[in-house]
Amino acid sequence: MLLARQVPFLVPFLRDLTLQDFPFLTSLAASKSARDRRIWLRVASDHFVAVEPDDPQAIETFAEVMAAQLEAADPATRIEIAGKLASCARTPLRLLVKLEAMDPEVSDFVLGHAVAYSERELKEAIARGARQATAVAKRKPLSPGLANLITFHDDVDVLIALARNAFAELERAALIRLLKRARSLGEERADLRLAKALLERRPVRAEYALLFFIARPDQRVEILLAAQRLQLGRPPGFVVSTPSATLDELEVAAVARQPERFVVTLAGALDCGPDLAQRIVDDVSGEPLAVALAALGASNEVLVRVLISNDLAAGANYQRIRALARLNNALDRNAATMIVAALRDGAVMAQRHLPLADGRAPGEASRAAAARGASGRDDPPQRAAPSPRLRGEVG
Repeated sequence: MLLARQVPFLVPFLRDLTLQDFPFLTSLAASKSARDRRIWLRVASDHFVAVEPDDPQAIETFAEVMAAQLEAADPATRIEIAGKLASCARTPLRLLVKLEAMDPEVSDFVLGHAVAYSERELKEAIARGARQATAVAKRKPLSPGLANLITFHDDVDVLIALARNAFAELERAALIRLLKRARSLGEERADLRLAKALLERRPVRAEYALLFFIARPDQRVEILLAAQRLQLGRPPGFVVSTPSATLDELEVAAVARQPERFVVTLAGALDCGPDLAQRIVDDVSGEPLAVALAALGASNEVLVRVLISNDLAAGANYQRIRALARLNNALDRNAATMIVAALRDGAVMAQRHLPLADGRAPGEASRAAAARGASGRDDPPQRAAPSPRLRGEVG
């Protein structure tokens, strides 16, 4: 217990923060016994936290004596005392720095908990290395400025620590930076740790669409709901409707069991690369394809015919097809377009109140229009390898 709580009438008389007013306690500090010195450390640190001193000279004297005692203490005692001092805003910076230098475990605890650190000092700690940045990333709460700075860190473990901190305030730009890094790690290194940590954060936001392929089925539902909520009450954002001939071509390619033709047509309709179109078709859940067709404005009937045709060789799962048809029927086209834009190149709406246009984010649409203006037409899509789902190789 705190000395102040044990004997509160003594507090006004403890003028010296090192407890020099009490010879018995002073003798404990000078004892050769580690147990005695530990008692002094506990009493002195409890007293310091209880009185919240404002005398600079007394604080400096306390810091000097406390640092000397901690030098001779064992790691467990250092952690214990660090836990007491970290909660006090009056703890002098040089004592915290001294604790940091004593032991990595103590350093991590102090950086993760000490309330006396300023934003500037924590930024300096982040710059010193991955271990220090990880400790700061775990602080509760963690300010948007510090969280944003940490998102630029190269060490994946630092980013994972930040993503797992539910008390870290991630502004939109910082969140998108993390999501893109997570997607890159998943696609290039098969490292899904950061993606999984981000997908567990709540509340789910529409920006999580960047990880739609990685997300579990239940997480995909949450992402779709977040995108749907974002679009509630907004007018249609697509300025060019998908030609009926394109939807007919998709349906004919599916019914005729022509996978290359289907993928090339889908890539052209979504204005994406053939690799992404292939990946959308290959996803065995059918959810990305259902979302893509919803973004194109395909009717429920077209969706069902395409899905049934794609699934015939594998044994059509009609229950799943009915579920995807219900998804297509309920999903707002703007929301579906947002998901597709995120799948294509990470383009989620730059501003919450700007609608998507022609399957792109606003800025992206204008860039694409300018590019088409130079040639007068879209570049023809490349051919892609047949899809396992369309070939019936997926059971």
